[in-house]
Amino acid sequence: MTPRGSPAGIVFRRLDADPERRRAARLLPDCGLDDHDARCVWYGLCDLTATTASGLVGVAVVRPVDATTARLCGLAVRAAQRDTHLGRRLVSEVADALRASGVEELTAPPAPDQGVASLLARTGFVPWEQGQGRGPGWSQLPL
Repeated sequence: MTPRGSPAGIVFRRLDADPERRRAARLLPDCGLDDHDARCVWYGLCDLTATTASGLVGVAVVRPVDATTARLCGLAVRAAQRDTHLGRRLVSEVADALRASGVEELTAPPAPDQGVASLLARTGFVPWEQGQGRGPGWSQLPL
């Protein structure tokens, strides 16, 4: 079932192949959270009706921190797709996948891009409490 507000033909999936990750990385330079590494897991929203080879409309990159915590390292949605609620869907799908694997909290560093910061707030991220070992601007999403 397609979530309300999402265009038909958009699917969420893990991006495991190197060519997929290279295409996905092209969306990330302006996300402000671009600090991913080899431990990261890549997820994407793909448009099955797209006429382009990729069809990738959104990407999220997550790094495991420990058994119950993960860190959001990259998040981007194509500019043409930003008003269709796909950003919220992408974050929600990632949260569901992490929750299913036993993760209890998703953290995010300060987002210098206002669009990403706004998306994080709309999807339930809250400011990290003082004294938890992080600098100002960090946020967390309890799963």
